[in-house]
Amino acid sequence: MKKVILSALILASLSTKAQDSTVVADTVVYSKGAIHIEPVIVNAQGDSAFSIVWSAFNLSSDGSGCNTYVTLRGRKNQQLAEFNCPIPAEVVAVWGVDNEPVDTYILSQYPRFKKD
Repeated sequence: MKKVILSALILASLSTKAQDSTVVADTVVYSKGAIHIEPVIVNAQGDSAFSIVWSAFNLSSDGSGCNTYVTLRGRKNQQLAEFNCPIPAEVVAVWGVDNEPVDTYILSQYPRFKKD
């Protein structure tokens, strides 16, 4: 009887894992705060980016702009490409607590990346 129950449990767990792997194949993983974009091919291997993640640096109190390190992320949130995008003082001045001004500026500089 123990063998029958054990066999049933093993079969149930295998069928559950098979279903999970099917769902995971269609899932796109995003970083917190990522800009979701329409999929676009970004390298010679034909990988598609699904999101953009950026970090600001060289931000100072003198009222000048800053620079951003931008990464393009794939379906599984893996890094596919990277570049720097300078942000002008006018955008930094209205940045505040919402990242939308910086998100909008980065997307405006690279028109092939369209918000999803």
